[in-house]
Amino acid sequence: MSDSRARKRVTIITPVYNEEESLPMYIEHVCKTLLDVSGYDFTVLMIDDGSSDGSWEIICHLCAEDSRFQALRLSRNFGSHTALSAGFLHADGDAVCVLACDLQDPPEVVLEFLERWKQGAKIVWGKRRTREDSAWRIFFSNLFFRLVRRYAMPKNSRFTTGSFLLADRQVVECYRQFQEHNRITFALMAWTGFDQDCVEYDRKSRIAGKSKWDFYKMFKAMYDTFFGFSFAPIRIITVMGVVVSFFSFLQLVYLIVLWFTRQPVPGYTSSMITTLFLFGLQFLFLGIVGEYLFRIYAEALRRPLFFISERLNHDPENSD
Repeated sequence: MSDSRARKRVTIITPVYNEEESLPMYIEHVCKTLLDVSGYDFTVLMIDDGSSDGSWEIICHLCAEDSRFQALRLSRNFGSHTALSAGFLHADGDAVCVLACDLQDPPEVVLEFLERWKQGAKIVWGKRRTREDSAWRIFFSNLFFRLVRRYAMPKNSRFTTGSFLLADRQVVECYRQFQEHNRITFALMAWTGFDQDCVEYDRKSRIAGKSKWDFYKMFKAMYDTFFGFSFAPIRIITVMGVVVSFFSFLQLVYLIVLWFTRQPVPGYTSSMITTLFLFGLQFLFLGIVGEYLFRIYAEALRRPLFFISERLNHDPENSD
């Protein structure tokens, strides 16, 4: 068998959205750290998620110079997790790794992923040992992780809440079977099961530009994870309904006793407090049920997850 056939193929998926400032440094670092490593055939698949700056022009120039870089351009901005899904649907490596272009996740850690993969792990997670982020971001990230681990994810999973991970070909084929539109990459990967391992690393600050992962997107990720993978919201409704019904029954007994003893009926204030509380609870329940109904409606439409407007150095026959 020739040396080229003996080497495993590894696809690096990198979503890009308005990363004109960081792309040149990302390219330099990846070329130096990964592409020249012996033993693997690396391909970098860059997914432009509808960038409005000069990111696509940089990617076009790169792909024209180096065939190891491939690129897909989505027709508009669909979101980072949809961009990652486009990458997984079109990656053809024996192993597929996600690497952000802001270099907060060091490319050299990918080599440690590959070692764990060679030892038998089907999914390898990058676990942040330390991180150079703001205090509020670290706090909410840790809170998110604990809540999701407790209420949403499989009990024995070794997942982490970032998308810095490596997946074996078998896992990628399973991932391709998911159909939902509200996607959280790490949650879908964790849900598949398979043998998993972790590699700890120190997360760095961005090399350039501003993070697109703001508080709203962090909250939406937690929101989507709970509604997509946990029964906790429905269980909370059930528990609250039981509690409110119990106290309403006690109040009913109290009013009946007052009626028979000819004591004055409680006044307007207590009645309004009870009424407003119950109506507020009903609207809360309707909102949560409506959230589920909307998601059912969105999935029933079966709209395409994304559209690709351009391809560079990529053979469409490898997409399925």
